[in-house]
Amino acid sequence: MPFTPCSSLAGNIASDCTNPRIRGYESIGLIFRKKDVQTFVLDATNSRIIKNLTFPVAPAKSVGIIYNPRQSPAHFSGTKTEFQLESNQFKKTVQFYYEGIGGANSFNVVEPLKNLNDYVIILERKDKRGDGSYQVFGWESGLTATAQVYDEETGYWLITMECEEPHSELTLFDTDYSTTKAKFEAFKALSY
Repeated sequence: MPFTPCSSLAGNIASDCTNPRIRGYESIGLIFRKKDVQTFVLDATNSRIIKNLTFPVAPAKSVGIIYNPRQSPAHFSGTKTEFQLESNQFKKTVQFYYEGIGGANSFNVVEPLKNLNDYVIILERKDKRGDGSYQVFGWESGLTATAQVYDEETGYWLITMECEEPHSELTLFDTDYSTTKAKFEAFKALSY
């Protein structure tokens, strides 16, 4: 049987000079547990593209909205992907701010993020190119909170969620940006 590598370079490593990339994320992201996804469809030729997700219908609520309205710090500042040579995995970090205080918020939001490791977050990039406009973190191995810091001076929690996954980037994408945006908006309608 001939050797077949897992992957090979199949594209140029160059910037698009006519359409420069816009960095950063929009202010709203989605968070959910992978176990709450009823069905999913991956692209037939590229398993890094999630074409669709289905969640339980009302009255069940299974999707949370992460809303970071401030311009400073920037939306989801600190979010990154880093290749880890030792594990041959990509370490993914998502950071966001949460202004909730009190026992109910502690019980319902802050503490569950550290107790489970099957969270998935979808963030919308400011750059709207179709595939790549919606980045998915935690789909393969699940995110968990690795740091939660509350600062009374700023008035919010800085929550850091991380995981290691075999692929550098997964995206939510179906047909074009408009179709994918409609799916993202439909998922928001399932929020708590």
